[in-house]
Amino acid sequence: MQRFSFLRTIVPAALAVVVVLAAATPSAALHPHERDGWILGLSYGTARGDVTVSTGLEESTQDGVSPQIRLGHSLGRHFSFGASYAGWMFEEGDLPIKYRLSLQNILGALTWYPGDPATGLGGFYVRGGVGLAWTRITAVEISDEEEQGHGEHLQESGLGGELTLGYEFRITHNAAVGLSVGAHGLDIGGDIFTKASFFPVAFTGAWYW
Repeated sequence: MQRFSFLRTIVPAALAVVVVLAAATPSAALHPHERDGWILGLSYGTARGDVTVSTGLEESTQDGVSPQIRLGHSLGRHFSFGASYAGWMFEEGDLPIKYRLSLQNILGALTWYPGDPATGLGGFYVRGGVGLAWTRITAVEISDEEEQGHGEHLQESGLGGELTLGYEFRITHNAAVGLSVGAHGLDIGGDIFTKASFFPVAFTGAWYW
């Protein structure tokens, strides 16, 4: 799995958000941000994650990748509610054994769109959620002579939470693209992991119908 430099991603992303919000005028809106039905969102980006194990030691912070998916329904012009999934994945180790660590949240999430849907500010949103979280570490043996298996894994679950800020451009009547930055926390309290967190910066796509 490719590793990403967090700082080289977060700095341009933060600058992009500032530029977008500064330019959020009616002419920047492209298409009105109509939200009166179902919403499907897909995101992918880089994320920094860290884990605290049951011994009380905090594992070193690592850069990984973060896939995300959301499905919701609008609640008027300024809110939507639905399910949100986000994960963080990181791989390390020397061949033939690779260790894959993943953090995952599946949440009930409420999204707030504070701006006027007819203006550029209509693309700004804040999402918060709470639900199920789980951590998994997998040891995989990689061999050129055999098909790669799923490996042995240890998994624990707990409570997860999310806070995400984002902006999207409505490029057609029912499609939008944008950028988001978020914070995900996992309260595991297990025999292996006690807590964890990851902070994704992601490119986003959304479809409205």
